[in-house]
Order: sequence, then C-alpha cells, then structure tokens
Amino acid sequence: MSQKIADSVRDRCKVIAVSDAFKLAPWADALVSQDRSWWRVHTEQSMKFEGRKFTGSDFPDVEKVQFEGGINTGSNSGLLAMWVAVKVFDAKRLLLLGFDMGGSHFFGPHPEPLKNTQPRRFEAFQEQFARFRPRGVEIVNCTVGSHLRAYKKGNLEDCLAQSETSTV
Repeated sequence: MSQKIADSVRDRCKVIAVSDAFKLAPWADALVSQDRSWWRVHTEQSMKFEGRKFTGSDFPDVEKVQFEGGINTGSNSGLLAMWVAVKVFDAKRLLLLGFDMGGSHFFGPHPEPLKNTQPRRFEAFQEQFARFRPRGVEIVNCTVGSHLRAYKKGNLEDCLAQSETSTV
C-alpha cells in the first residue's frame, strides 16, 4: 500500500481504509479496525476521520458490526472491512489493496503497545479469507506481490477501467 495507490482510487470508487491506511486516505468512505487497542492508540487521529467508523468490538463513537457466517475474524481487520463493504455498503465487487499477507504492514511494525501479526497467524488468516465467499460478490486481489491465495488477482487500473465502463 502506498500514497500513490490510495490517490489512484480517490473519487473512482467507494473506499474503506483498514486501520492505519486512513492516514493515506483521510477522504475514504469508511475506516475499519477490528482491534480495540488500535482504536485506543489512535483515538485522537481516528476520531477526526469524517467517514463512518467500524469495529467488531465496543468502542465509543465507532459503529460495532458483528461478523456473521461462521467465520471468526479474530484480529483480521481486513476481513472485517470486506464484511462491512458487503453488508453495510452493499458492494458487489471488492478490489483488495494492501492485502500482502506476507510480512509487516505497509508502514512497518505497529509501535508498542500494539501487537504485530505473528507469522503463524497468516495461515489462519488465509483460511478465514478462503471461507469468505459472499454470494453475488466478485473479489479481486489487486495487491501487487500479495501472498493471499483465496481470490483471483487483477491489475488495479484494469479493474477500475472495467468498473467505469460497466457502470450505468
């Protein structure tokens, strides 16, 4: 994920920023983070975010959403964001950006007191994503170099162009 990528989708589609990605896209439609600790550490900055805010836990001034369908999201904020896109925003097509699933975050490791995803958790995340297949929703992973195996891969610009030509 990068500022260039975030800027490339601005005003071209609905955007949901996951955790720290809201710093790259403060104009996004929504901000999602599963982790209550993340919200505590980023309260001052994130509460200035003007879009809708979602979490899977209780946090003041943030909408709580419950993931349904037999998949425990655990600490998987990306999966929760996909759920929000489908269930709250009625998305029929998801273009995934920043879902690298192979190392640290785009900004590097979280600072203390936040925890970073341990390598063994990535396999659990792979299984969670593999089980998330909402009916009638196309999911395309546009993350260059992604290790996420659950969804077909695509080029962001090609996918955006296809969306623009197929929109009525």
